[in-house]
Formats: sequence, structure tokens, C-alpha cells
Amino acid sequence: MTKILTRHFFDALFDLGFLSREGADAFIRVVIGIVSVIFGFGMLLTRLYMIKYAALTGAPDPGPYLRALAADTTLAFALPMWIAAFVTVLISHSLVPDDTDFRVLMPLPITQAFIFRTKLLALTIFCGIFIGASLVAVTPLAAMISMSRHAPYLPPVSIAAFWIIGAGACVFGVLAVVSVNGVLMTCIPRSRGHGVTAAMRSAMMGGLMLSVPFVFGLPAEADAIASHSRVMYFVPPAWFLGIERLVFGGADVYTARLGRIGLAAFAVVGAVSALSYLLLYRRFDRVILRSVQVARWRSAWRGTITDFTLATLRRSPLHQGVLVGLSALGLALGINRLRFPLTYAVMGTPWLLMFAIGLATRASIALPIDQRANWIFRMTESDATRVDQLRAVTRLMHQSTVLVPLILMAPLEWALFGPRAVLALATNAVCALLWVEVLLRGWRRIPFTCSYMPGKQTVAQTTVVGIGALVLGVTIIGALAVSSARSPVAGLVFVTVLGAITLALRRARLALWRENPLEFDDHMPSAVESLGLSS
Repeated sequence: MTKILTRHFFDALFDLGFLSREGADAFIRVVIGIVSVIFGFGMLLTRLYMIKYAALTGAPDPGPYLRALAADTTLAFALPMWIAAFVTVLISHSLVPDDTDFRVLMPLPITQAFIFRTKLLALTIFCGIFIGASLVAVTPLAAMISMSRHAPYLPPVSIAAFWIIGAGACVFGVLAVVSVNGVLMTCIPRSRGHGVTAAMRSAMMGGLMLSVPFVFGLPAEADAIASHSRVMYFVPPAWFLGIERLVFGGADVYTARLGRIGLAAFAVVGAVSALSYLLLYRRFDRVILRSVQVARWRSAWRGTITDFTLATLRRSPLHQGVLVGLSALGLALGINRLRFPLTYAVMGTPWLLMFAIGLATRASIALPIDQRANWIFRMTESDATRVDQLRAVTRLMHQSTVLVPLILMAPLEWALFGPRAVLALATNAVCALLWVEVLLRGWRRIPFTCSYMPGKQTVAQTTVVGIGALVLGVTIIGALAVSSARSPVAGLVFVTVLGAITLALRRARLALWRENPLEFDDHMPSAVESLGLSS
């Protein structure tokens, strides 16, 4: 019975609450692709650091090597730790049994403790897959940086230390997310629980995305660690550097203090997680939130498409998380560029914001909310109203992908170019409008009403295309904006040409909307679609 129910909960984690059976199978393939990309990234990172350590390991002075080793070991702990926290936030809606589990399983001859235990086991296995994959992926890096005569431990000891302390760092990341969710679900009144937990999940997702540049910037903190900077007291991966030194030897006063902070933090999140989970077990009715959530979603359908879209984004933790998380990643990359000279930062930041926010908005409205309820829109579809209904999508995309980046960048561009920033902003606006048309190419969906099939492209292919688009966009769109500010004639030419392309794509999109019905069922590119010619 334990195996059957654990498998049930484990399989449910792959449907994300809205995928069909075929979609869940496709998501499994996506997960496999993500794991393979993690392995590939670990090997690439190791190859890059070989160049750095080729000079450090052979140097007679051990000081530079030891400073770099401390910072890079912190990075090696931070990467799996971030992945563990991200995966836990992603499935945080499943940390405790929900109302469906309560209604279906409680009438069976099984105890409430058994349900909680198998749910926890399924979550442990799911998170363990990503934790194990991330630790394996970073192991070559941890082994490579420890292969020096200046290293504090022999290579086998260094690898063992990385796995033991790295696994502890990942568990800390998981428990930190669990403790936050547990405290909210036990302390917030049931009537407000759904909204608060949804907002907190989105905030945690956004915070993790904002932290990405800082995680990859940890190797640059070698001097801060060597100078015993107090700033590192607030950096969780640095705590586990201190724990490693405490457990395996070599700790000085500073790293010992980091280790003690880490041990205390681990004890706190562990105790809070266990206590909150125990309280939720005792008060099982507090987790029954989804029925209220669905009722509110259905009430939102009585309004316009715009009202329905905005209400869903306010109330759905999944759609909020996708929108906020991906947008925050673009904002984090943009903030990271502000460390460079202002001209260089202004050249690339607008595209980073447009790219991330546009993808985030499109991805969030592409995910369904309650697949069985789209019959409302199927029955009310009309050729006369279809274009007006779909205009809610373009309004949302324009507000997020065009207005938000322009508002954020206007002060910086004005400070750099003065009144000539108007032409730079006009160029940015046209580029953003063109990006919206590219994202909406072939779109025929009312938000949240069409089924979703993940994995239409391989994860590796999507990653390569995304990185390529980011790099090219930063270079090309940044150059266009700067050239427009410096030469009004060039600015007018760029705006005219890009505007004409955007207008042509817009006309093609409107023609598609007028001539084709709405789409309610997603398909894989290789799927054979019926032409519907039978009588």
C-alpha cells in the first residue's frame, strides 16, 4: 500500500495540477532534458575553471589559490542549493495533502498519518532526483579545484566533504521553503490562506530569480572572504563553507563563525518545518483551500476576458509564479549589467527586460487553469467577437512587455542622452512591439483555457535558442538604441523599418484571428490533426 500511494503522489507531481495524461508524460521528458542540461552545464563550468586553476595550482604562493578555493567552494555549494530551493518552491502547492486527497483517500481504510507519510516520501523522492543530479553535475568542479598541493584536504576527502556538506546545503534550501509555507498555512486564517500563500510563493520564486546573478558572482567574493567581511554572514552558501571547515578541519575564527551561523540556521528551519508539518497534520482541514480557489476562478469568468485574465493572475499561485519568476530573472540580469558603465548597461538592459517579461507573460497565459471548464468559451465562441476577445491578450502583452521596460529604462536613458533619449526610447518601444508580434505568432487562445503540452522542443534546443536570442538581442537592440540617440536620422530610419515589419505581422495576426476558430487543445508538433472533412 505504501508503494502504491507513494507512486500516486509522485506521479501527481508531474501533472502540475493542470496537465493531461499526455501532457504529464511530455513533462517527464522535459524533466529528463532539464537533468541532462544540468549535467552539461556542470561539465562546461568545470572546463571554464580549468583555465583559471591551471595557473593557480602551480604558483609557489598558496595565497591566491586558497582565496579562490574558498569562493569557488561557496559557488559549488550554492548551485545545488539554489536548484533544491527552486524545485521546492515549484511544487510547494503539494507540500501537504490537498482537498482531493482528503475527499478521496480518507474514506479508505488508511490513516491520516499514512497519507502524510507517503506524501512526504513522494516529495522527498522528487526533490532528491534534482538534488542528486545537481550534486553529480557539480562534482567534477569540486574535484578539479581541490587537485592542488596547496589544497587543505586530499582530493577524496574534498569530494566526500562536498557531497556531505552539499547535500546538507540542499536540505537547508528545501527546509527553508517548507518552513515559510508551513508558518503561513498554520498562522494565516483560512479565508486569506490561499491569497497569502500564492503571493508568498510568487515572492520566493521572484527572489530566487533575482539571486541568480549573485550566485554566479560568488567567485568574485574571494577577497571579501579573505578579508573576513561581515557581509558574508548574510550569505547562506558561505555558511556551508564554514560548516565544511568546522567538520573537516581548517577553520579559522571567521569561517568557524560562518559555520556556527549555518548550523543554527539549519536547526531553526528544521524545527520550524517539523513543527508546522505536525500542526498541519493535527489540523488537516486548514489545507483545504482549492475548492474556494476554483469557486473564485469560476466567478471571474462571468466578466470580460480582461477581467478574467487579471483575476486569474491575482489568484493563481502557479500563473503568478511563472510571471513573477521569469520577469524577475530578466530584472536580475538587467541589474547585474548596471555594474558596468552606463552606456554599456543601457545598450543591453532594455532587451533583457523585454525578452524575459514577454516570455513570462506569454507562458503564464498559455498555462490552463481548469481544463474541464473551457466549455464556457467553446459554447460562446463567435466569429463576430473572436478578435475583440483576443485583444485582451495583446493589451496584456503590450502593458507588460512594452510599458514596463520603457518606464524602468526611461530615467537611465534620459540621464545618459538627455532629450535625445526620446529617440532611443522610441526605438526600444518599436523593438518591444515587434517582440510581442513574434511571441503571438500563431496564437489563437483565450488565456488559461487551452490545454498545454510541454516539451515541443528539447530542453537543450530551447536553452541554446534562448541564450542565442539574449546575446544577439543585447548586441543588436542596444546598438540600435544608442545609434538612434546619437543620430536622429538613424533613429527615424530604424523606427520606420521596424514599425513597418511590426505592422505587417500585426495584420497577419488579425487575419488569422478572423479566419480561424479559437484553439482549446494543444498538440505536439508531430501529432496528426484531423481535417474534419467527414460528414
